[in-house]
Amino acid sequence: MNPRYIAYFTDPLSGGGKPEPVTSVRQAADRLRTKARDPYSGCTAQSYADLYVITDEHMLADAEEMAGVGVPFGNGPDLRITLGPRGGARIER
Repeated sequence: MNPRYIAYFTDPLSGGGKPEPVTSVRQAADRLRTKARDPYSGCTAQSYADLYVITDEHMLADAEEMAGVGVPFGNGPDLRITLGPRGGARIER
């Protein structure tokens, strides 16, 4: 399947990671939960994922080119996923 979103997994203390293509919001939430449980991932329970809808074929290349520098998209994320106290995911639009 082709990715529908570009996800940035971010920890408030250590900053953002590189962009990752995901096919669904569920996949991004699952990755966030997995990363938060992994002590070597750099993510914690306070981490979040910002998702940007892929609207053209250049977005992923632009995101990879700007990895480590910032987000190349002018407006804010289309969705933000945070983790709840019991590991549930909360999706904000």
